[in-house]
Amino acid sequence: MEPKKPFFEVVAERLIEQLKAGTAPWQRPWEPGQPGAFIPMNPTTGKRYKGINAIHLMGQGRTDSRWLTYKQAVAVGAQVRRGEKGTPIQYWKFTEEEPKTDEQGGPVLDAKGEPVMEEVKLERPRVFFATVFNAEQIDGLPPLQRKEQTWDAVERAERILHASGAAIHHGEHDRAFYRPATDSIHLPHKGQFPTADNYYATALHELGHWTGHSHRLDRDLAHPFGSEG
Repeated sequence: MEPKKPFFEVVAERLIEQLKAGTAPWQRPWEPGQPGAFIPMNPTTGKRYKGINAIHLMGQGRTDSRWLTYKQAVAVGAQVRRGEKGTPIQYWKFTEEEPKTDEQGGPVLDAKGEPVMEEVKLERPRVFFATVFNAEQIDGLPPLQRKEQTWDAVERAERILHASGAAIHHGEHDRAFYRPATDSIHLPHKGQFPTADNYYATALHELGHWTGHSHRLDRDLAHPFGSEG
C-alpha cells in the first residue's frame, strides 16, 4: 500500500496541472459569483480561508465561494447530499490556553474564583485536518445571489457562437473549458464577466478548442500546447 501523500503535495500537483492547462484559479477574465467572494469563505464563522487552503478550494472549480463542514451544515438546518465527496483542508495550531500559575506554581484565580487562562506558544505546532463541502453540494442553504449581466451583447460574436451549433453551458462551474468527452463548452454565468470583451474572448477561445473535435478538424486534443505531441 502506497503511503498517503502529504497535503501540500496534493495541492501542488493539482495546481501544476491547472497552470499547464492555463486555468490558474486566481487568473480569470470573469469575477467569482458574488462581489468580494473571490476567496473561499465559511458562512457560519464569516471568516475567509487562507494560504494553502484558499488555493486548494479555489482550484475545485466551484461557482459558490461558501465552504463548511458537515456538522456546520447540519447546525444551520442544511444537509450534505448523499454521495457528495468532501474536500480536505488543514490548519495549524501554534498556541493553546493553559491555566496561569503564580511564582509558587499555584493556579491564579479571578474574582469569581475561576482559573485565569493564558495563551502559551507550543514548542511544536500541531496540524489538524478537516473536510469541508461546497454550498453547491448542500441542500437547505440560501441560494447565492448572482450578479446581473451589465454589458450589451455583441451581435457579430453572438452570431458566430450560435452558427457554430456548439453546446454551450453557463454557470455550472467557476471556470471555462471545453470537454471533449461530451463535446460541450462550459462557461461561468454571463453576469460574472465584467465586460463583453472578457466574455466573448473566453467563449471564442473555448470555441477554438471545440473545432478540434474528431467530427470537425480532428486535431490532437490529447496533448497540451507546447508538448511534443
